[in-house]
Amino acid sequence: MENINRILFLADINSIHTERWVKNICAKGHRIFLFSLSQRTTNWQDGVKGFDFKCFGVDSSTIKSNRRFGKSQYFNARKAAKQYCKEIQPEIVHAHYASSYGTLAKYIGFENTVVSLWGSDVYEFPKRSIVHKYIFQRAVKSAKMVCSTSEDMAREAGKWVKRDYEITPFGVDLSRFKEGRRTNDVLTLGTVKSLEKVYGIDRLIKLYADFIKIYKKPSKLVIFGKGSQLESLKQLTKDLGIHEHVFFEGYVGGDELVEAFQSLDVALFLSRRESFGVAVLEAQACNVPSIVTNVGGLPEVTSPMDGKVLSDNPNDWLTELNEFIKVYSSQKPRKFVEEHYSESVCVDRLMKCYQKLLT
Repeated sequence: MENINRILFLADINSIHTERWVKNICAKGHRIFLFSLSQRTTNWQDGVKGFDFKCFGVDSSTIKSNRRFGKSQYFNARKAAKQYCKEIQPEIVHAHYASSYGTLAKYIGFENTVVSLWGSDVYEFPKRSIVHKYIFQRAVKSAKMVCSTSEDMAREAGKWVKRDYEITPFGVDLSRFKEGRRTNDVLTLGTVKSLEKVYGIDRLIKLYADFIKIYKKPSKLVIFGKGSQLESLKQLTKDLGIHEHVFFEGYVGGDELVEAFQSLDVALFLSRRESFGVAVLEAQACNVPSIVTNVGGLPEVTSPMDGKVLSDNPNDWLTELNEFIKVYSSQKPRKFVEEHYSESVCVDRLMKCYQKLLT
């Protein structure tokens, strides 16, 4: 398609997903302007050709808060966002996240508006109150096009607003996430997630405690991430008598994140709820086969040939894990990511949506 000279993003400038969308779209010769409610705390924006931005400056703690008074600052940004839109005269306005930035897009009232659903704006926000439900529905109904990062999220959004949804998943940088050399003879199972109840780290530890009883070769469980459950999870490993085989490595980012995935033989994601599953894709891009629970978008991003979606009965998980371990060495899940979830593939999907919007 021809280059789009002016795309206005309404998005958090500090989000890694915003960063990836901007860099990849600009790399294809399009021009992006970005309006962010929060002030920038990173410098990834410097040197990106074809990119400009404006930050309104809402404090990051307010952005993360659920307090209504704090969120009211969003409405103070409406005039600034509308003025910025007027100044740049975009061809497309694209709001990333329905509740906050979708509300800004609704106020701007631009005809060719896209709203992208990311996760908690669909699964959590509309359920908080009648007011939250109204805000969500208004933002989604008013957009000319609505995109969802997963099929599951589109189905969830459809419970609130019946309309068509385009699927535009987050892509993986395959130049960063690639296969490493695993020389350890010890079977290394692990995960890279926040240590919060929703991500089921406790379920992973309990499953491993059962697995180690029947697996006769050396093994270990490595957990990368930080969160409020760290101490209770450590205590759980002691209570189960497996603390010498479980390693908590803390938060990892950048090159350390890639190395974390590369250190695993099998990645497990036993989330209780998950909107998409970027970590699953990153693991598979490193040619690490993944085992996931059958929730949210996880089954969509798991290779059907080289991964495993667990049954809905946790009592069967040990058998399923054990059977998978017997064949995992032949798995090559990177090809699945290359074909369906590379950054190039996902950006092309979004650009086709833009083209559809403008024709």
